[in-house]
Amino acid sequence: MLIASGVTPKGTKQLDAIECYGVYVVAEKGFVKIGPSPQGLDGLVNFKYVNEIQYVKRADKTLKLIVYKKNFSEDSYIFELRPVGRCTEVSEVYFDIKPLPKTDMYELTLDTPVEDGATLHLRSGDSVYGIMLGEIQTQLVAYFSQETLPEEDAPFIKRCLETVCEAFPGNAKLAELATQWDQAAKVTEDKKVYYYVEEKWQLYEQADKIALKARYLEDLVGEINVYLERHSSGYKADEAKQRHRHAEVKLREYQKQL
Repeated sequence: MLIASGVTPKGTKQLDAIECYGVYVVAEKGFVKIGPSPQGLDGLVNFKYVNEIQYVKRADKTLKLIVYKKNFSEDSYIFELRPVGRCTEVSEVYFDIKPLPKTDMYELTLDTPVEDGATLHLRSGDSVYGIMLGEIQTQLVAYFSQETLPEEDAPFIKRCLETVCEAFPGNAKLAELATQWDQAAKVTEDKKVYYYVEEKWQLYEQADKIALKARYLEDLVGEINVYLERHSSGYKADEAKQRHRHAEVKLREYQKQL
């Protein structure tokens, strides 16, 4: 299956050797220098800038950095791992530091394996740097394919995917996922609107006074009209129509008794 669309994030370049000061991730073959995060990445991955995020492909789950910096110290950077998506889980990580033979060069190794899909953020003063672990489009497909993503988040996920597909228009799998989440968003919105129909129906059934029953049925008719206007073929459309007919009949009865 073709994942890449031919769009290469700006600044993603694998180097055979380190010659300039900076922070580098050890890649499958060579090194990738970590550059400034695009606007909006000072927190969660902002899908608006997803095609500007650097990424690195590693040989395995080992996360190893090379820092080439004059007067480097343990306090020079704050390192964080941030997952893709709306998740607010942020893990500050601490590397084992080892000086290398070359002056001003250090090797930083994390003692625990790190899966692809996280973004490594570096903070130094007011500057923020970031890089995705794993090829970006592959990780986006993996993220949006998760069966554990909350159904109630479908409208949000749909909007994210619309933005992602604009960034990577040639990615067939992302386009397919966008269609799936568009349908899921419609179902979620459908259920959200029908909740108010169900709420009025329950109030009507539980009421013991005719005046209250009539009042709740009037409210019910209003909510059903809203639901059917937005979701004429919705998953509860038949039930909504039945309840609407029931409400009209009962309201005529109650009006004679009031």
